[in-house]
Amino acid sequence: MMLDRKTVIQTVKAVLAADLACDEADFDVDGVSIRQAEIRGGRFRFPIREQSLTIVTMGRGVVVSCNRERLEWARQALGNEADGQIFAARTVGEISAFVQRDKQLLAGPDQKYVCSSADLKDFPIPDGINLVTYKDNDIVGLYRHAAFKHALSFRSDSARSDRIATVAERGGTIIGIAGASEDCGRMWQIGVDVLPEYQGMGIGKAIVGTLTKAVLNEGIVPYYTTEVGNLRSRQLAASLGYWPAWIQMYAR
Repeated sequence: MMLDRKTVIQTVKAVLAADLACDEADFDVDGVSIRQAEIRGGRFRFPIREQSLTIVTMGRGVVVSCNRERLEWARQALGNEADGQIFAARTVGEISAFVQRDKQLLAGPDQKYVCSSADLKDFPIPDGINLVTYKDNDIVGLYRHAAFKHALSFRSDSARSDRIATVAERGGTIIGIAGASEDCGRMWQIGVDVLPEYQGMGIGKAIVGTLTKAVLNEGIVPYYTTEVGNLRSRQLAASLGYWPAWIQMYAR
């Protein structure tokens, strides 16, 4: 199944609106929208904390989603900020100080990338590397390989189950894994790990590219998360045709 860029963007917007309990239009208008967090169908399957705070932008409007007790603070502290300043160091510091009162940490800002069928770029498979792709129950057998903690959930009972994994082998030894977790019905998250001694050889690009193609063939939007400061990870995503779709930070 082919997913074009327009369809991917529409999917991201719909899932984020469900996740933040906001209107899709909130992402397309200037300014900051404050919304009370609630569980809606179609959202990501991450739990909503009792003391919740999530801040997202797709490039224009900013959406702040939080529990009811934090709404007034959010309106006073963030509601009148210019949307471009929400992720500035000063504002991030103020938000971090606020959530620390509840013994929470502010995670992010994280950069979220997505890819479409048309945008996925060709990628080489390094010489001597064999790639194998597993699906669903066949992935459980990979859980004994504990070195690849960023690629797999290692939980067969996870609410965000591992759906597809691409494995890189050399001489019969697994040296890299890229996995896709079913974070919601329409978007699966890509994670990747390559053993340190094999990094920088193009293995990560090969397994993420192969996995991305498999996810897109399922009619699902693949997304990839990296910290803003992780330049190597961001370069990997961009080299395969992923583009930045949204920025997010949240209290945990």
